[in-house]
Amino acid sequence: MVKNPLSFIPGKGAPPVLPLGRYLPPLPRGMVETWLSQLVQPGEWVLDPFGSSPWLALEAARAGYRVLFCTRNPVLAAMVEVLAQSSNEDEWKATLAALGAARTGEERLERHLAGLYRTLCPSCGMEIAASGYVWTRGAEHPIARILHCPHCGVEGEFQIEPFDLQALRLPGNDALARARAVARVADQNDDHYEAVRSALEMFLPRPLYALTTLMNKTTGLMLNDSRRRLLDALLISACDAASALWHHPGGMTRPRQLSMPPQFREHNLWQVMEEAIPLWTQAQTPVAFARYPHLPPASGGICLYTDSIRTLLPLPASITPRVVMTVFPRPNQAFWTLSALWSGWLWGRESSQSLHAALARKRFDWNWHTSALFHVLSPLSRALPAETPVAGLLTEMVPGFLSTVISAMFASGFGLQGWALQDESGLGQMLWKRGLLPAERSLFKTETLLAEGMEECMAIRAEPVSYLTAYTAGIARAAQSGALFPEGQTLPSDAITLLQNQFSKAISHAHTFRRYIGSAQDEERSLWYLAEPPEDLPLPLADRVEQQVVRTLLQHPTISRYDLDTKICQEFPGEQTPSLEWIGAVLESYGVETAESPGHWQLAPAEQPRNRRADLKEMTRLLSELGERLGFTVSGENPLVWTPHEFGAVYLFYLLASSIVSKYALSTPAAPARQCVMVFPGSRARLLRLKLKRDPRLAEALQGWHLLKFRHVRNLYERPGLALQEWESLLDADPPFFEQAEQIRLL
Repeated sequence: MVKNPLSFIPGKGAPPVLPLGRYLPPLPRGMVETWLSQLVQPGEWVLDPFGSSPWLALEAARAGYRVLFCTRNPVLAAMVEVLAQSSNEDEWKATLAALGAARTGEERLERHLAGLYRTLCPSCGMEIAASGYVWTRGAEHPIARILHCPHCGVEGEFQIEPFDLQALRLPGNDALARARAVARVADQNDDHYEAVRSALEMFLPRPLYALTTLMNKTTGLMLNDSRRRLLDALLISACDAASALWHHPGGMTRPRQLSMPPQFREHNLWQVMEEAIPLWTQAQTPVAFARYPHLPPASGGICLYTDSIRTLLPLPASITPRVVMTVFPRPNQAFWTLSALWSGWLWGRESSQSLHAALARKRFDWNWHTSALFHVLSPLSRALPAETPVAGLLTEMVPGFLSTVISAMFASGFGLQGWALQDESGLGQMLWKRGLLPAERSLFKTETLLAEGMEECMAIRAEPVSYLTAYTAGIARAAQSGALFPEGQTLPSDAITLLQNQFSKAISHAHTFRRYIGSAQDEERSLWYLAEPPEDLPLPLADRVEQQVVRTLLQHPTISRYDLDTKICQEFPGEQTPSLEWIGAVLESYGVETAESPGHWQLAPAEQPRNRRADLKEMTRLLSELGERLGFTVSGENPLVWTPHEFGAVYLFYLLASSIVSKYALSTPAAPARQCVMVFPGSRARLLRLKLKRDPRLAEALQGWHLLKFRHVRNLYERPGLALQEWESLLDADPPFFEQAEQIRLL
């Protein structure tokens, strides 16, 4: 069995809301700082070779580390510099005011742009600026306007009026604006000229006119370097808001392809820049920032390198990274293509050269992405000292992305030390070390190792797992055993296709694995488990997590949610990593939030062991007396057995204070399911419902059982003159899951 000691590190808060956040990896707060503290001391160098997350660099630098942040994307480079400086809000407002005061004809620029969005309030009739418009793809004019009237307060979506159609008429020429927008990125002799023209189809005439007007007016502004950077940042926000990649209402908010939604929102770009200031000025302490070859102080900071890490290897003696930490990038045609446009518009054609390849590429498949990662990781591996740790974060995980990362790292000479996956959030953590690969390739075939990894994961968890968890366990086993690719091949051109085909074969073995169908057409939405699980398996992971949460609450008079999540994840590392949602559900079932310290929890008074023992003793007494009143002979403890004197059904009562029904439901039944009764507190009903939803095997085993809450036992006991026939009709009269017609459905 391959060791997998990595404990998942939960975040201390939700991912920050950053400018361009819909394109960036959603990285929870505190995760980077905590993981780095376990690997190296503050003051050491941390290398991020992909630079896909400005937040990683900012959090590491604020924790006292020196971060070499490498990115070829001028937009990300500008972002990390501006966010590191953390200028105060007054500076931003003064910069925007200077822009607004620029003249276009006889008007101030701010007034001119506001005039592009003129509308009449449907309530008070005053002329105001609309916040935006709703369009359908291919339409000649918007179908609705979005507004908030500063005079009467009315807000919402309203139908388009003739006045609004008149305002659509632009003072400039759309064709000319498009020609100028293309020329700032590529000329007619450039191979990427047509790709730029195609990308501009994502911009409607009005926002494109507004953008080109803004760009033209910024060149003549007399600003110092600091304010120029702030202005560039505001224009980045405007560039993002100007595209049509804004589904309305809601819908997909993280675009990856340049594809105009069926219905989308057009924004008021001046309002966008005003509203962007709080995103750029989030309350954070500024950090030291330098552009290579200048270096930040030993107390921590960011060193920005605006090229591929390959061009800096071997690293200079002044930069000796003790750890590599990165968020592995996902392919994103939309962001990379738009970044090429924005870079040209903001800083000139030369600045977008590094992203021109993204303009020409229409398809970003996993095999191509694997090769792209490999060409960065392979030279980096050769340049790093042996056993240098690589802490890799994967967000929005899917099997193809996981295969890409593991394949590229394996082929580059990095040995996988451990992994942890938070399935519901798609967030994975993997620890690698340079050079720690198996001495020899495994004699087993990749397909065999994939199956072994899945079997061990399912046996350790002792419950059905998601497709992604099974996939991760299988491919991790193959990588750790040295048999990811056919012998003699470093990185096959179709590596991901090969792996996915082998995995499909491995998981399709009906005699080994059982599929609990979640979607008839989609294996990845199904749950999977062992077809014939061994008899000596531990309790299901959900039950063990429930037990551990209660133990932890007993051991700590009060505990924060973050500390609880951390302790539980440490108790169940690697492939056992529990769902944070499940931990929260258990906590809400057993605990109460303290009034004195919000965010901290303690065991609810009713859940104290002495109180629950008293409840179980009371239930035993009530059921015993009730059984005798109904003419049964009562015996046993757990199960408590009702035996009829002459003929009739035997009833078995299983009493518990938890939702750990598996120890009874999954064992060989002593009676038919219709004669078995699970008796538990009503406060466990929601927890049990969630457990049955996440474990269809358990739901299947519990099919036909009666589920009886403590309060219903009391109601039946107190019912005067209760007869046997009435008992049988009232037994299921208080559904634990608030479903009127049935007790349990197979979920």
